[in-house]
Amino acid sequence: MSTSFNDTQAFTVREPRAFERRVFPLHEHPLYGSVERFADSDYLLPATLAEFTNTEGFGETVTNLEICPACFFNTSGTTSRSKRIPYSDADLERQRIHESIALRKLGMGPGDGVISLGSPLPSISGWAIVNGSEAAGATVLNTSQLDYEDVLLRKQQDKATIVIGTPLVVREIGAAIAEDHGPLPQLFPRLKTAIIFGDVVPKALKRQLREIWGFERIYSLYGTVEADVVATQSRAHPGRMDLMFERLVFEIIPESELAKERAMADYRPRPSDIREAPDGTIGELVITDLSRDVLPLIRYRIGDVVQVHRTLDGGAGPEISVLGRSKNAILLDEVPLYEMQINDALEDVLGERLRDWQIVQSPAQPTRFDLYVETTDEQPLADQDHAQVRAAIASRRVELAQRDIGAFLYTHWRSQAQSMSLAGNATDAKAKRIVLAA
Repeated sequence: MSTSFNDTQAFTVREPRAFERRVFPLHEHPLYGSVERFADSDYLLPATLAEFTNTEGFGETVTNLEICPACFFNTSGTTSRSKRIPYSDADLERQRIHESIALRKLGMGPGDGVISLGSPLPSISGWAIVNGSEAAGATVLNTSQLDYEDVLLRKQQDKATIVIGTPLVVREIGAAIAEDHGPLPQLFPRLKTAIIFGDVVPKALKRQLREIWGFERIYSLYGTVEADVVATQSRAHPGRMDLMFERLVFEIIPESELAKERAMADYRPRPSDIREAPDGTIGELVITDLSRDVLPLIRYRIGDVVQVHRTLDGGAGPEISVLGRSKNAILLDEVPLYEMQINDALEDVLGERLRDWQIVQSPAQPTRFDLYVETTDEQPLADQDHAQVRAAIASRRVELAQRDIGAFLYTHWRSQAQSMSLAGNATDAKAKRIVLAA
């Protein structure tokens, strides 16, 4: 099945029915089967997409891109198997425009010099940073995290204004540059902005990035290889994200449906339009992108849990905050808690004392979770701190607010020297704050 949009159509179509007229009905599609209407489509899971893209033959000339003649961008493999997402020439052009729109929303434009700390091909991030930044009018000073030293070798550090990368890579590479060349604010006098993708950025990690680089602004860009940029940080409401309604259709599977799915293995929850979700709704995000020539993306369930925030100004759609991965939710007495709910509770209690944290599920007792907390002052938590942490975490869910969760969650202080490292090396993209039993 091949569907072609021109650039104007690709970034103005917002209604599923507009896509439906162009794409449906599908007849014996190798991934989606036979589907008459968008409303009848089942959701697509990452494992299914991984299996399909690793076995389906798309031909040897998917694109004419010189560096990538058969262009498959690999994902990081969060399902334990990387997905090979194919792009045609037209798909790549739409991606380039989409990236540039997102970057312009975050203030990028002519006169900016970009240090790319994305991954090289066949990962998409390095390609997207270079091409999206150039489409936004900026100059890109290197190609990926592998050649960041070229910026210094070519003596272009005075041109650098923006760094783009995942938070741990930006932190570790920044620390390495500082060790070799001295304080980064002096080395890069115009560099004031970071655009971070690939993982959540807690306040403690933002402080570390500012201390190393001297950033005045740290913006988040939320996306997936499969669906392009999904959202950009709201400049009006820090901590929230503006969805990219210019191209993508967004739905949500509410927690009530997710609970039924956990209880009944054969239950198939249905997504609903995120623009109709009540304020405060929590659920899994579902994304549709039918503009692609090679492989349209229909109701893709990426596994991220978000919370919906209705805007008072009645804009194009609601904002979201990203709470974490659905598979990383911990269940306290069958009530789910997500990474950023836990992080926000810890920040509320400990403030700038919080360095990092990690939760480990007990393999022998799956209902038990051990929370290890590291502090910047290296001072152990007092009994009152432990109690306040548990209370703050419980307050994130109304079902737990009046309960002592000490029977399920055990809190511990841990020194930095005792820490289980969140990042094994500078190329790790995501922090491993939640470790669940197999």
